[in-house]
Amino acid sequence: MREPVFRIAGLLLGFVALACGALAAAPYPARPVRVVAPFAPGGGTDIVARVLAQQFAEQLGKSFIVDNRTGASGMIAYDIVAKAAADGHTLLITNSAFASLPGLMKSLPYDPMKSFTPVSEILRAPNVLVVHPSTNVNTVKDFIAAARANPGKFNYGSGGAGSALHLYGELFKIAAKVDLTHVPYKGGGDNMTALLGGQIHMNITQYQANVIALIKSGKLRALAVTTDGKRSPALPDVPSMSEAGINGMSIYSWAGLLAPAGLPQTILARLNGEVTKMLAVAAVRERFVAQDAELIGSPPEAFEQMLAKEIRRWGEVIRAAGIAVN
Repeated sequence: MREPVFRIAGLLLGFVALACGALAAAPYPARPVRVVAPFAPGGGTDIVARVLAQQFAEQLGKSFIVDNRTGASGMIAYDIVAKAAADGHTLLITNSAFASLPGLMKSLPYDPMKSFTPVSEILRAPNVLVVHPSTNVNTVKDFIAAARANPGKFNYGSGGAGSALHLYGELFKIAAKVDLTHVPYKGGGDNMTALLGGQIHMNITQYQANVIALIKSGKLRALAVTTDGKRSPALPDVPSMSEAGINGMSIYSWAGLLAPAGLPQTILARLNGEVTKMLAVAAVRERFVAQDAELIGSPPEAFEQMLAKEIRRWGEVIRAAGIAVN
């Protein structure tokens, strides 16, 4: 009687092994994928998330659903993804704010480098240094000279302490060796209104369509784009920061794709390849290039190195400026 029992047990083990093998080899994605976006609908990061979700759904044949989880400067969304299963069915679209949080916060519910698998930097876009025409300066050199002659009397605005524009302004102060006064506002809209009204003198901001229109109409004056040598196709007459003689001011607003730590290599390679495929689609390219974005589609290793460099860089600026938000 023992032999049949052993034979049945062996058959059962064989079936279990086959079932496990079938599960392991199941095609990705096996079900709808949640794409977590840390900011409200309609913003730049949300737009990237929705373009990716739509394109990935077409490429992979499964639903990709954008889940906007706002609040706590993005930490709610980051924590959700950090604690999700590492099976590729929860992804995170994030931006450059992800790299400044470790320096701004005393503690985080996740580790920015250990809790995630970097998949790819998707795109990046430079910023532009603009001044109100009342400053009567036409170049970065002129602005620096005026600021040095009047320490603390020139100011710049931001959407609040620790915001991107605050960090950009502090980096400029370090790079240009000038003393400028930071004026925080409740949000980006109030900040732009103050700049247009001449209440503040300078900003380093993203140059989306509305900013380019203000520059071309003469309501704002562009002095330099935050690139290292390369001029912007949208503002070909505006020098780069390095052309203007300022080093260390290569600043990009970027968007990238992250997954929970421990993502299997096969799924990581698949997702990275799908990003590359997405960025080759004409409609996707046209949508982002029209906003002067540079399409990247970097390998995971390059994105991981970029994240580490950005976290280090903004941490140094935050400490040097003594910025604290909690």
